[in-house]
Amino acid sequence: RVDVFDPLALAAALDGLQEKYQGVAVVALDHPAVREAIDALVDRGTAVVTLVSDVPSSKRHRYVGINNSSAGRTAGTLMGRFAGPRKGPVGMIVGSLALRDHAERQFGFQQVIAAEYPGLQVLPAGEGRDDAAQTRVAAEKLLRAHPDLVGIYSAGAGNRGIVEALEAATTAGTILRKPIFIAHELTPFSRKFLMRGIQDAAINQDPGHEARSAARILLAHCQDLPVVADQERIRIDIFLKDNLP
Repeated sequence: RVDVFDPLALAAALDGLQEKYQGVAVVALDHPAVREAIDALVDRGTAVVTLVSDVPSSKRHRYVGINNSSAGRTAGTLMGRFAGPRKGPVGMIVGSLALRDHAERQFGFQQVIAAEYPGLQVLPAGEGRDDAAQTRVAAEKLLRAHPDLVGIYSAGAGNRGIVEALEAATTAGTILRKPIFIAHELTPFSRKFLMRGIQDAAINQDPGHEARSAARILLAHCQDLPVVADQERIRIDIFLKDNLP
């Protein structure tokens, strides 16, 4: 386990794997030090798969995860349609824009809102490092500054913090209306938030499929077998309270 937000720690951990493994799967930070560490592993004959967040300019063999730009665009479309005639600011909270998956989600989200929903204005993204306490601080700051907030899109984790901030602001009467709340991943917490009506939609990627896919791809490279591309494509799922599995 490595702090994915610390590129030097992640690079050092990858450097320490050299000559120990035939294959490595890593949730990667797109940073020069991490890219160099991945390239060094590949140059020594280790198969490397990036998982969930990619480093496309590295020599990694394959990325396993959703198209995060498309996921952000999906969130933008949902936000715009849920908002209907409402106009005003929309907040965004990420774990870190140093993570490529979060940056790509931000890009896709902003792209759709700017092109198709001109009545909504996306505010600069806050960072919560996928931690509930830090994410709550980012959400509280957002709600204090914008009591007319139309919606919040969370591109990362730590979403319990956003829910706590929303509930506190609703109880205190400091917001005009509950913002639309869209986040990623279907977890026991997000399932509860959807059922209670606090969260409006969850954009999900199947972690079991991703883990199995990474293992299959690494085994295929180590055994010089073909990769079945269609089997390894990770879908974007959209869950509402009405279609929870």
